Amino acid sequence: MDFSFTDDQRDFRAALRQLVEKEIIPVANEWERSGRYPTEIVARLREMGLFGITTPEEYGGLELDMVSFTLAYEEIARGWMGIAGILGSHNLACWMIAKHGTAEQKRQWLPRLASGECRTGIGLTAPGAGTDLQGIATTATKSGDDYVIRGTKTWITNARHANVLPVLVKTDPTAQPAHKGMSILLVDTTTPGFTVSRDLGKLGYKGTESCEIFLDDVTVPQSALLGGVEGRGMQQALSGLEIGRLNRRPQCRHRPGVLRRRARLRPRTHRIRQADRRIPGPSSSNSPISRPNCRRPG
Repeated sequence: MDFSFTDDQRDFRAALRQLVEKEIIPVANEWERSGRYPTEIVARLREMGLFGITTPEEYGGLELDMVSFTLAYEEIARGWMGIAGILGSHNLACWMIAKHGTAEQKRQWLPRLASGECRTGIGLTAPGAGTDLQGIATTATKSGDDYVIRGTKTWITNARHANVLPVLVKTDPTAQPAHKGMSILLVDTTTPGFTVSRDLGKLGYKGTESCEIFLDDVTVPQSALLGGVEGRGMQQALSGLEIGRLNRRPQCRHRPGVLRRRARLRPRTHRIRQADRRIPGPSSSNSPISRPNCRRPG
């Protein structure tokens, strides 16, 4: 099997590297520390069509192969992980709509998402549930031809900039096993009752916001049900998260490099206190670190 890149993949990587070196790395450190949103960089991503990485060509997207998909995140994360996060959640949601959406849902959203005119993310995580998606408490109750959504989502990337958000809900909270009663609704973020309540503080991974969202009797039409069939939300979400692994791995890989670059830029204002010089290091035979105390208490 030939694992070498094609000419198109090499050209794509070269274009990304030029973007990262000239427009992302020079500002990443300062903007990350200040929490400044990278509006100018997002505009360049739009120009390059990178909001359409996973969108089929028929809807105006790039429809990249998975190797090129991974190259995109590998190169961008090398410059600034936050930028990779902006693209990651957006393209994951686009992939879910392209893979599972109805024909009307694809026509309604994909062309504008691919161009970056509209933005998106994924509304999965809920307070108290963490990564246990079956433990979410957000519900969607039928009311005539609509669904009424009630609940809270947390750590939602792109929440303040999303125009539509796929939200994982329980359409049948009594279902056993729980995943059989779970569905995804495409929520227009201008709908009354949809509120981004606050940005959640982070030690790093800034550039993109992570927010808490309230859904207080948010009413959406039944046509917003992803795929048009209830009970498939868990499978739809997991299929999206599966390709999401391809953008997370490059981000984790380049995190040490980003930290090293920051360390070189940080002023050397720290000094070792004289008292600290007298503390034996781990290599010393007198160091308690090198001689673990194995005696039982008392």
